[in-house]
Amino acid sequence: MKNAALLSLLLVFANVAVRAQGNPVPFIYQPLSPVSVNPGHAGFTLRVHGTGFRSGAVVRWNGQSLKTTFLSSSALRANVPATAVAKPGTASVTVVNPGTIASNVISLPVRSPSSTVTVATDPAVIETGEDVVGDFNNDNKVDITVAYLDPNDVLSPDLYLGGGNGKFTRVQGVASNAIMLTGGSIAADFNNDGKLDAAICTSTGSDDESCGIFLGDGKGGLAAINSRYFGPGVAADVNGDGNLDVVAAFTDGSVYQLFTYLGSGDGTFRLLLESAISLNSYLSGIPVIGDFNRDGRLDVAVPGGQYDFVAVLLGNGDGTFQSEVDYPILQDGRASGVADINGDGKLDILTSCINGTVAVLLGQGDGTFVSGGSPALHLGDLQIADLNGDGKLDLATVSVDNAGHLTLHIALGNGGGTFQPPLALSAGQYPFPSGWISLADFNNDGRLDVAISGSLNQNIPSPSIVLVQTPAK
Repeated sequence: MKNAALLSLLLVFANVAVRAQGNPVPFIYQPLSPVSVNPGHAGFTLRVHGTGFRSGAVVRWNGQSLKTTFLSSSALRANVPATAVAKPGTASVTVVNPGTIASNVISLPVRSPSSTVTVATDPAVIETGEDVVGDFNNDNKVDITVAYLDPNDVLSPDLYLGGGNGKFTRVQGVASNAIMLTGGSIAADFNNDGKLDAAICTSTGSDDESCGIFLGDGKGGLAAINSRYFGPGVAADVNGDGNLDVVAAFTDGSVYQLFTYLGSGDGTFRLLLESAISLNSYLSGIPVIGDFNRDGRLDVAVPGGQYDFVAVLLGNGDGTFQSEVDYPILQDGRASGVADINGDGKLDILTSCINGTVAVLLGQGDGTFVSGGSPALHLGDLQIADLNGDGKLDLATVSVDNAGHLTLHIALGNGGGTFQPPLALSAGQYPFPSGWISLADFNNDGRLDVAISGSLNQNIPSPSIVLVQTPAK
C-alpha cells in the first residue's frame, strides 16, 4: 500500500479529534508478585508493576476493587483477602486509574503447584477460525471469539460464551465480507464503555492487511463499525489521553513501517502520520509494548521476521517513536513477549525463533538489552505465564508436523531467567492449524488452559481446539 492510500484513511476515520482526558489507561506487566498462590492461602499483599499509574489507581481482582496503595507511577500494592483465594480458580488482575477503563489483564492462578504439565483435549469442538480470548459478557468467565471465514468469503466473528466449566454456548456473529484471515486479531475496550471489543485482521490478498473493529455489547454480541487500521498491532494508550491506541506494523511489499493509530474513545482512530517509521529491514512479527527505559512512556519492539534481530523503538509519549535500534538474535524471530523474566525489576524481551529456540534479551532498564541465552522451544506464537503453579514464569508454543500432528511445547521456568528442556504434549491431529494460541482458565480450576486457533484458510478447514490442563499424575 502506497503512502497516498494511507493518507486517504484520514477521510474515512470518524471523529478525528482526540479527546484529552485526565489520566492514561494503565498498562501492566508480568510477573505479578506473587505469580500464583495455593488455595486456602491467608490474605496477602499483591504487587503489580506497570506504566501509567496515577494517584488513586485501584487494583481489581475479577472486577472487584482491592484496597490499593499507590507506590509510584509504575508500582502498586494491594491487599488480597483470604476469601479471594479460599478455593482453586484463576483471578483476572487489572488496574484502573480514576476515570479510565481497565488495563490489560494478567491471570493469577490459585492452585497447588506441580512439577510438570499434562493436558487433554476439550470435547467441545469450536469452528474453524482465529481465536480471540476475553470476557466478552462481563460474567468473569472466559469466552472465545472465533473469526470464521466461509468459502464464500463471508466473515463471521462468532462468540463462544464460557460457562466456567470448559463448556461454551455459541452466539452467531454478524456477517461481513473479507478474503482471508491473517492473524494478529486482538481484544480490547476501544470505545471506553467497559465492554470488550475485538479487532479482526483480514486481507484481500494484496498488500492491504487491515483489522476491522467490532464493538461488543457486553452480552456476547459483536457488531462491525466503519473503523479499521492497517497491519497487525498491539493496543495500549501510548499518548496518555485515556483512550486505547494501536501500534501496528505494515508492509506494502517493499517497505516495512510502524504506524500509530490514535484512538478517539469511540472505536475509531486517527492515523498519526508523524509516527510513520520505515524500519531497517523486512520485519514480519507483531509489535509488543513495554516501558523499556522506565521513563513512564511506552516503547515498542518488533521481531525481525526474515532477519536475525529484534528492533526496539523508544517512545516519546505522544504516539511517536525514536529511531530503531536492532538487537541481534541467533535466527529469524517470529513472535515476541515482554516480561521481567529474571526478576531484576527491568523488562525483558523474549522472541521465538525459526531454529527452535527462544531468544532472551535482558533489559538493562535504560532501553538497552543484552543477550540472556536461548532456551530450546519450538517456533510458534509465544505465550508467557505460570503454567504449573510454582510461582515461576513458563513459556508455551505449538507446532504441527507434515502429518498434521499437533504438539504443545512448554518450557517450565527455573526462575532467574532460565528454563528447563521443553515438554512436548501431544494435542491430536489437525490439518493446518494457524499456530496462534491463547492461555486462559476455561474451567476455573486454577490451571491455565490453551486455546489454539484453527486454520486461517477457509479452503482447508481445521477447528479451533481447547486443551484443558489436567491434574498431573
